[in-house]
Amino acid sequence: MSRAIGCSVNFPCALLLLVPTASLPCEPSETLHFACTVKNGTKKVEVCHTLDEATYRFGPPGGQAELELRRPVTDVHLTPWPGIGRTIWEEVIFRNASHSYTVYGGIDRAPSEDGSGEILVTLAGGVVVHQAEQEIAHLTCDPGSVDFPWGTGLFEAKETAGQCYDRRRQQWHACAVPTE
Repeated sequence: MSRAIGCSVNFPCALLLLVPTASLPCEPSETLHFACTVKNGTKKVEVCHTLDEATYRFGPPGGQAELELRRPVTDVHLTPWPGIGRTIWEEVIFRNASHSYTVYGGIDRAPSEDGSGEILVTLAGGVVVHQAEQEIAHLTCDPGSVDFPWGTGLFEAKETAGQCYDRRRQQWHACAVPTE
């Protein structure tokens, strides 16, 4: 999905993208991290979270999930946006026995080519499924279906649960408990 918004080089557009779309797929107690349809709208991928738990759902839009994985936020791996580049992106990995589900989303912000100063915003994402170390599926989101209200909610949930992110090593670890 691409759209032009009235931003200039001097006015960052990222904060304008934090407003979620009208359709919130998560349960009332959850916050949306990412959602889209795949396979020409026949399936939906979504990641939602609370302060304690992250949930991956896959199945028909509006129907019963064919696969739902609920994990403590400490058991999912979040790779947060490193804060550089024109694309804001994140990925979340859910594990289920020998399978892993990597859900990724991105917001690309490119200057328009007409010199107007507007920023062209494109949302994208998908899910990559691995069995052991072998990729068995890679589903990209249908154009125009991505709902990625990028924010710090899942990151903060992991911190609240006692995890800290080492940006240099790009990994989560237990936070050191201050000693008195």
